[in-house]
Amino acid sequence: MAVDSGADQKQKRRHAHPVNRLIHEEATLRERVADRTSAVIGSWRFLIIQSALITLWICFNVFALVHHWDPYPFFLLNFAFSFQAAFTGPVLLLAGNRQAQKDRLMLEHTAEESETSEKTTIEILEEIERNTACTLDVLKRVRAQRLGQKA
Repeated sequence: MAVDSGADQKQKRRHAHPVNRLIHEEATLRERVADRTSAVIGSWRFLIIQSALITLWICFNVFALVHHWDPYPFFLLNFAFSFQAAFTGPVLLLAGNRQAQKDRLMLEHTAEESETSEKTTIEILEEIERNTACTLDVLKRVRAQRLGQKA
């Protein structure tokens, strides 16, 4: 008997909604890579690691702890940022487009569920109305019988 790991359970919860499952199942490899990359880039962990690396880069070059491979004004660091921006910008846009598609599908699904729920509510209210009418009819008959017995 296999036991689900925490990651498996987290994955199941994330894709529990039909729209999430549909989006996940229909995603191409490129779309999954874009989603994962944007999740990493948009995290605090990434921001903290990147900030630490930049601080180390600048310290090593300013204080000459090692050979100055990128002396001030840090052209190589600037090039690295430009390179990163050239790739992360489009990846984030791709992930944003997928999120917009997911949101649109979620809205459509929610509208369908709402319509179904509204129909069910109307059916329940009609049944309550029929039951109330039957109850009132029974009450009238009971009253009529009581009045007939008193007379």
